[in-house]
Amino acid sequence: MNICAGMGVNPVSGQIAVVGLDGTNEVRFEPNVKGRFVHVEVALVDPVTLTKTVKDLNPHLLPYTAQQLPQSERDKSIGDPRGIAWNAAGTRAYVTGMGSGNVVVLDAAGERAGLTSTVPVGEGPTGIVLDEARDRIYVLNKFGASISVVSLSGESELARVAFFDPSPPAIKAGR
Repeated sequence: MNICAGMGVNPVSGQIAVVGLDGTNEVRFEPNVKGRFVHVEVALVDPVTLTKTVKDLNPHLLPYTAQQLPQSERDKSIGDPRGIAWNAAGTRAYVTGMGSGNVVVLDAAGERAGLTSTVPVGEGPTGIVLDEARDRIYVLNKFGASISVVSLSGESELARVAFFDPSPPAIKAGR
């Protein structure tokens, strides 16, 4: 990965999970790139042995041979991952996608494991916190100036609560 955006530690195994982007910077010029310029990944690192495993967070796109996809396939994707939070059992990680406006669920091995392919939330989700005692996930939606309240067990948005965004109008309009 050449852009590491978020990190979380599995509370059971101690494994470090880093989410981010891997740009195909070694491919020169658009005729060669053919629209495939970045991969969204999670790197799982064992802090004792320093072994790592890198997984693509959009496995439905592999091996990246199609240049155009139907909207139904695009809706399964996560873009620009920013936040990651593990459950206390270390069996599930929840990753926010700022570019796609959703959350994906991973198992301890970094594979997709949600009830659905994605959990839609507000615009620009970045931060994420689990409240397992209340069966809730709270997601900070940076662009939408809101907090999404998500059911942990149902993996669906229950509410969206707006907050005051002090950004100047020119900045908000630019979003």
